[in-house]
Amino acid sequence: FSHNKHALNDQSKKEELKKHHPTVQMPTQMSEKSKEEQIARCALRLAPHPLAVDTMLKSLLSIRSDPSSTTFRTIDRSHPGYQRALANKPGAEDMLVAVNFAPQSNSQKIYLDSSRVDTILLTMAISALEQTRLTDEYKRAKRQNTFEKQITKIIQSANSDEKEALQRSKHLSKCPSEPQEGTGALLQLYLGPSNKISRRFDGDDTLKDVLHWIGAQGSVIFDKLTSGEWSLIDLNSYPIQPIHIHPPQHMERTLQFIGCWPSGKLEIRPSEQELK
Repeated sequence: FSHNKHALNDQSKKEELKKHHPTVQMPTQMSEKSKEEQIARCALRLAPHPLAVDTMLKSLLSIRSDPSSTTFRTIDRSHPGYQRALANKPGAEDMLVAVNFAPQSNSQKIYLDSSRVDTILLTMAISALEQTRLTDEYKRAKRQNTFEKQITKIIQSANSDEKEALQRSKHLSKCPSEPQEGTGALLQLYLGPSNKISRRFDGDDTLKDVLHWIGAQGSVIFDKLTSGEWSLIDLNSYPIQPIHIHPPQHMERTLQFIGCWPSGKLEIRPSEQELK
């Protein structure tokens, strides 16, 4: 009923626009496009949301494999799994509608009736999602998600790993003493989306000193930066760009030389060249 109501509202808007602005063309609504085009567009819109792509693909594969199962053909939008993976993701619900799912009245559930299971549509959607997983946009977002989980786990590991705590202590011992408040350069460092640390350095302190400070937050972070798997990004530069750690003599450069004076804002990110 709600879809019919929206369709009537859209039609009345078109008629009203055509009446007052006859030369203006209304864009084609998603529901007016072919199923093939709807599916292709939805799959591309999901590319920045790898968990949504993976969840949708797994669900559609399960339905195609066992179309008689009502478990696979019933999706509860109030379920935490749906909320985490698919809720408010552009293209997610439109994709479900394109393969013949329909909202149930007075319910948070979306249901695919057995009589409306269309293997051709399911195969089309599965193929489109598999193609989306090959795009750079999907791969980059997937790597970012993996990175955020990794770095959070690394930061928390010192509380339960004696060997890691010792490694961090070694890095900390190689850091110069911190200048007094009001002197030196304040460096802010973002370790993923929810971890931010800061401390002061003197202008003649080096990039190596900063790396040891970072290593004191997690020895694996130091290793990944020096191996090139992760990059140290200068957020104050325009355009933003990585601070080059290699060759090794670059680590002897002072904070003034690399542009982190009188302040610096840095972030650790996966290296772009690691994108496969």
